[in-house]
Amino acid sequence: MTSLTSTGTELRRFRHGLLPKLAIAAMVLVPLLYGALYLWAFWDPTGHLDRLPVALVNSDTGAVRDGAPVHAGDEVTTALVDSKALKWVRTDAEDAASGVRDGRYYFALTVPADFSASVVSAGGSEPHPAQLQVTYDDTNSFLATTLGRSAMAQVSDAVRATIGQQAADQVLVGLGSARDGFARASDGALTLQAAAGTLSSGAHQVASGADAAAGGAASLASGSAAAASGSATLDKGAHALADGTSTLATGAQATASGARTLADGAARLADGSTTAATSATALATGAAQVSAGVTSAVGQVSALATQLGDLSGGLTSVMTYLAARAPVDPTAAALLSGMQKDAAALPSASQLTQTTEQLSQLQAGATKVAGGAAQLSSGLGTLSTSASQLSSGAAALAGGTAQVSGGAVSAAAGAHDLAAGADQLAAGTATLATGATTLAGGTSTLASGASRVAAGSDQLGAGSATLADALHSGASSIPADDPGTQTARAATLSTPVRLASTDVHAAAGFGEGFAPFFIPLALFVGSLITWLLLRPLPSRALATPASGWRATFAGFLPAMVIGVAQVAVMLAVIHWGVGLQPASAVGTVAFTLLVVAAFLALQQMLVAVLGPAGGKVAVLALLMLQLASSGGTYPVQTTPAFFQAVHPWLPMSYAVGGLREVITGGADGRLLVAVLVLVGVLVGSLAITAWRAGRMRTWTLSRLHPVLSI
Repeated sequence: MTSLTSTGTELRRFRHGLLPKLAIAAMVLVPLLYGALYLWAFWDPTGHLDRLPVALVNSDTGAVRDGAPVHAGDEVTTALVDSKALKWVRTDAEDAASGVRDGRYYFALTVPADFSASVVSAGGSEPHPAQLQVTYDDTNSFLATTLGRSAMAQVSDAVRATIGQQAADQVLVGLGSARDGFARASDGALTLQAAAGTLSSGAHQVASGADAAAGGAASLASGSAAAASGSATLDKGAHALADGTSTLATGAQATASGARTLADGAARLADGSTTAATSATALATGAAQVSAGVTSAVGQVSALATQLGDLSGGLTSVMTYLAARAPVDPTAAALLSGMQKDAAALPSASQLTQTTEQLSQLQAGATKVAGGAAQLSSGLGTLSTSASQLSSGAAALAGGTAQVSGGAVSAAAGAHDLAAGADQLAAGTATLATGATTLAGGTSTLASGASRVAAGSDQLGAGSATLADALHSGASSIPADDPGTQTARAATLSTPVRLASTDVHAAAGFGEGFAPFFIPLALFVGSLITWLLLRPLPSRALATPASGWRATFAGFLPAMVIGVAQVAVMLAVIHWGVGLQPASAVGTVAFTLLVVAAFLALQQMLVAVLGPAGGKVAVLALLMLQLASSGGTYPVQTTPAFFQAVHPWLPMSYAVGGLREVITGGADGRLLVAVLVLVGVLVGSLAITAWRAGRMRTWTLSRLHPVLSI
């Protein structure tokens, strides 16, 4: 009951005035600051890595695979940017390097120039894994670097999966190409099989045609034999003809000899003709004498006829007398008989006339004989001359003709033989023609079969070429690796992408990485403890007419001495006890002293301005706010926007940043900014405290009886 009364009495002290009510609110809200605010700040930092600025440099120059360009670097960077896992900022290598050094980028990922070539090499003769270059700088944030390494491991896995898929696809494409090549080889083999069937059919046809050609050739051979026999006969005929010709020549010689004989005969005929001509001349002369004699005979006959008539009359008178006496006188009778016989033997007048006429005709004939004998003599002369000519020509003609006749006989016999041979030759030629026809038919069949064989050979060649090309293509699609290359290819396929990291400034471990955060935190808490025990503005100093600056320094310097001691003890223990090896020991000590001075001045100012109770509550609130927004653990970009907004306005942000510079190394402009900000906080806080100290020389009722005191 007493406790309940005491509790109510204690809370009633906060009923009057605004500040006590704010104190109640502060007491209620301080757990919120330490709980909800801290949880809010670090609720899901890894879920907001997409706010973490990271430089992305794509220096890939691309490559060519199977005639197609490959830009794996573009694919990787596009995939990374599209994934939004981090706040990828596409930039060049120079900006990325400077950005990592000055903190604009927490780290940088560089796709090297030979990235695509390395990716393509998985299917080439010198496979080697591609490499991604990552540049870290722990001075930006150790935890950011840690998160970055984790994120890059995931990125590496994703890229490795993608590139590995491409590499596997490339190998599988090669195997697929080989499969296609083997499939085409199978098609080529089927074509070869079909072509072989066609070729076999054509070969059979060729064989059949060859048989027919052989038959034709046999017939041709037979016909050729007959032709040969005919030729032999013809040869014999030719020989006979030659013999006949020889005989003809012999005959010709005989004809010549005959001609010479004819010439001799003709000569003799000429001589005879000459003699005949001479004789004819003599004959003509004789005929003329005959004619003259005949003429004389005619005259004598005529005279005789006249005398005969006279005789016949006298006889008749005698015979008439003797007939008249014959009966009585025998002698008269006998004379009459004898006289009658003689009278009968005497020609009659008509006979004498006829004889005269005949003698006239004989005279005319003798005249003609004489003329004919002259002509005969002349003709016999001509005959003699012609006979001489005939002698020589007839001699030659007769001899030659006889010889030609003999030769012609022989030639006829030879011609007969030649005809017989020609007949045999014709028969053989006919047989040869028949065989040639059969051979032509067989040759046509052979040509058809040969065409089919040629077509089959073409198909066979095409199929062989397809098979060869397909096998070559398939074989070329399968890498011919030696053991070393196989090992390299297996290693490349298993790890197609490797991460190569470079640390501009690397922390030794979590201790060194978080030291820049815990040291300011410890100094801020140390300052808080210091001002719990020390008075920010000593009452004695305020009671004197000293200036506010002197009153301020009167409270600040003792606290600073404690702060220096805190720094010395803490750094000594961290260095020699924990093992922290700062990059710059002097810088670390100096900057830590600046931090503790700034924190002491800031807290002194808050206590001086807000009073002991309100100031300490404000210090606690500021402590929590700085813990959540300083970026000492997770990068401030991963915290809600509120903490990102207050981050640049709180001194611990610069204390953490500056200590990262001096502990991890790589002091740059950020350290100078941190020093200037902390100096500004220090000087500003001291100035405000000095101003507040000047105003605190006047005692008021609220100061004498503060509504809230600790």
